[in-house]
Amino acid sequence: MIAAQWFFIVFRLIHILAGVAWAGGVFLFVVFLQPTAASVGPAAGPMMGQLLGQRKLVDRFLQLAGLTIVAGIVMYIKIANDFGSLGSLLSTGYGVALTVGMVTAIAAASFGMFVTRPNVRVLLGLQRGIADSGAPPTPEQGAQIAKIQLTLKTYARISFALLVVTVAAMATARYW
Repeated sequence: MIAAQWFFIVFRLIHILAGVAWAGGVFLFVVFLQPTAASVGPAAGPMMGQLLGQRKLVDRFLQLAGLTIVAGIVMYIKIANDFGSLGSLLSTGYGVALTVGMVTAIAAASFGMFVTRPNVRVLLGLQRGIADSGAPPTPEQGAQIAKIQLTLKTYARISFALLVVTVAAMATARYW
């Protein structure tokens, strides 16, 4: 029994600490960094390039998401076993809230993995090519950059909204 408690405590700590860092980081990025970079304009390029390129912010968010989700799934399986079955867990408000939180977290991570990460890589490659050429961006390059930036902004907001639902569901699950 004591080993099972320690097991759960360790996974819960991993889940909560990584989740706080992930959701908090996305909050900071969406609410403060993106709008500030947009208002500063091209002068924000080097800072955003450093953050997304050299510091690999998206990869760090995805690593935190992976830790959060894996630890959460391990705990979810244990909780379902404690209830006797997945069906029994899902017949409770608690189980439904945990499931909603899990699904929205996985959706947010999926957007990061399959939309944000590839678009950031394309954007960084475009910007590197423009910098290497020494010339200003062509109108086509400018349009492509603007399109990618809009996609990134949109999906960052969607991911943030999903993470708000995730945090709300997880934080209130025991009260449903």
